[in-house]
Amino acid sequence: MFNIDGNRERAIFDIMQEHIRVITSAVREFELSLDDWMQGNVKLVEERLEKISNYAKEADKIKRSIIDELSLAASLLQREDFMRFALIVDKIADYTEGMCFRLSGIRNWKPRGVVAEDIRNMVSTFTHAVEKLREAVNILSEDAERALSAILEVDSAERFADQIHRTIEQSLFELNVDHRTLIRLLNLISHIEDAVDVTQEAAEALRIIAIIRIG
Repeated sequence: MFNIDGNRERAIFDIMQEHIRVITSAVREFELSLDDWMQGNVKLVEERLEKISNYAKEADKIKRSIIDELSLAASLLQREDFMRFALIVDKIADYTEGMCFRLSGIRNWKPRGVVAEDIRNMVSTFTHAVEKLREAVNILSEDAERALSAILEVDSAERFADQIHRTIEQSLFELNVDHRTLIRLLNLISHIEDAVDVTQEAAEALRIIAIIRIG
């Protein structure tokens, strides 16, 4: 158990949970923006981009609050581990904003058939990974072993996203689209893959905290 005042420990976990809640809200908003984009509603995509940008700003403020709280927790043995997790997980919101920005720039074209299904699957896999990461954060203070189980699902989602990424890339190169659209599509898919990788990196940082809590 940590050598730290119980109230301060609880405060840190509460802020962490709020942080991942805001980040998850941004990710879910992006998944909705994908549906809007596939229906050709660029205006709604831009509106959701603004919402995601606000979530990213809010997440950044919460990240700073976590850092401030940790700076006061001199007796927290894993202070650096918590700091590392906060810095990594915050990147998810930034990546999500970047994904929606890239999506909003792809106009006058929308995917169909297998390509559309694969893109949806990749985004839903990203959302699932973030939701499992949130689950791990929410139960970490009470049940570190269950948190580890949720983290394993993040790992599985990351591997599945890798497979989908390779499939989508191959499919995109076979499409009859102009080079500018192709480049933007490849950039979007690559950015989604990077976001999943960051989510998995955050899960690894959380795994360290969970394992030490189990002792």
